[in-house]
Amino acid sequence: LSVFYGIMFDAGSTGTRIHIFKFAQQPRETPRLTHETFKALKPGLSAYADDVEKSGQGIKELLEVAKKEVPMELWKFTPLVLKATAGLRLLPGEKAQKLLEKVKEIFQASPFFVRDNCVSIMNGTDEVPTMAFSVLSHISGRLGDPQKRSVGMLDLGGGSTQITFLPRTEATLQTSPSGHTTSFRMFNHTYKLYSYSYLGLGLMSARLAILGGVEGKP
Repeated sequence: LSVFYGIMFDAGSTGTRIHIFKFAQQPRETPRLTHETFKALKPGLSAYADDVEKSGQGIKELLEVAKKEVPMELWKFTPLVLKATAGLRLLPGEKAQKLLEKVKEIFQASPFFVRDNCVSIMNGTDEVPTMAFSVLSHISGRLGDPQKRSVGMLDLGGGSTQITFLPRTEATLQTSPSGHTTSFRMFNHTYKLYSYSYLGLGLMSARLAILGGVEGKP
């Protein structure tokens, strides 16, 4: 039995969350998700658009959580990534890029395994399937089991709302509008999904549009 970990930062519009996944794998079998550690901090990275240096405090705090959960001897083998969603997509490009560069700088100074593309902004199509959908399906054991019906997701975020599901037939994918389908690969299998993100229709964005006002600062 082999055990390994993966660390995912979800930089949303209302907060930054860390997911620490623990997997176990028997020889010649698909890895099983055996545990997840979760912690969230507010506000989101986008709240620090005008104070980039301050944005790093929360990232460092969440990295300390990862150091406690992942055995030290596995740190250098444990991949570390951050995916930003609607909060950063709504920022001017230059401000969003500076925030990402700050996070990458902190990641590269950490003891975990970091690639050049460890920090990025997800487009609307990728936002759900590569994160929540794959985790939920894996936990429920519904991917790869033809006897079980797949799950679908409606994700109400702060800056956007997403819908994602695994279609029963190829016809659904073929007749979907351009930009409403995607695919992701997990454990040597590719899954084709219907997925679309409605930018600006998240809880906080809709509230601001209806009631007026300005976004708060940390």
